[in-house]
Amino acid sequence: MNKELFISRLNFAIKTRNYTQYSLSKKTGINKGSLSSYMSGKYLPKQDKIYILSDALDVNPEWLMCSSDDMELNLPNEFGFDEDSEVGSYPFIEDSVSAGVPNLISGYNYLNHIQIPDFFLGRYAGRKDIVVLKVNGDSMNKIIPDDSIIVVLQDVPLSSLSTDDIVVFSYNYEYGVKKLIKDKSNNRLIFRPESHESCFEDLIVNYGDTNLQIIGKVIMYNVML
Repeated sequence: MNKELFISRLNFAIKTRNYTQYSLSKKTGINKGSLSSYMSGKYLPKQDKIYILSDALDVNPEWLMCSSDDMELNLPNEFGFDEDSEVGSYPFIEDSVSAGVPNLISGYNYLNHIQIPDFFLGRYAGRKDIVVLKVNGDSMNKIIPDDSIIVVLQDVPLSSLSTDDIVVFSYNYEYGVKKLIKDKSNNRLIFRPESHESCFEDLIVNYGDTNLQIIGKVIMYNVML
């Protein structure tokens, strides 16, 4: 198991499933010290703990073990749901993030919609400020593989975002998806790639830079089949 990739995926799953170390410890019965060690990479969990974590986080254990790119469990279509599942319909912008997306959905005269099961979105199900995008490129391939689709919660204030949140943003009219680092001591924001390739670099932007716009926060993703 790739330790670096496992750390990224575990932390991403914990964040997107809205757990804390304390709440995940209570859910799984794994003590907080062990969870902290898994999250930092001090040591890796044994297979039985992988399955416990996967069950609690509702993710594919093969994904957590880094042997699959499919985060979700047993998904027979784009997002995975059986015909009896409750589903919602959400706008789908087929242009890749790296190729640019409009600042507002209303920039399009017409948008296709994609169905997503409520169980997949959890507490976000039914929200009107969700948009689905496609990711093209390898700058985040430690966490989000090329050709994935991402679910984005729009118009999240910068003050509500945390370090390590994954965001879609525009800077000087170029769009991207990166991990956000809030460097408050230096009054700047860092947009960091999470890639197996070494060619990608941080984008550093000062707080208040008017060329920056946060489009939204990535709340989930799935590989496009």
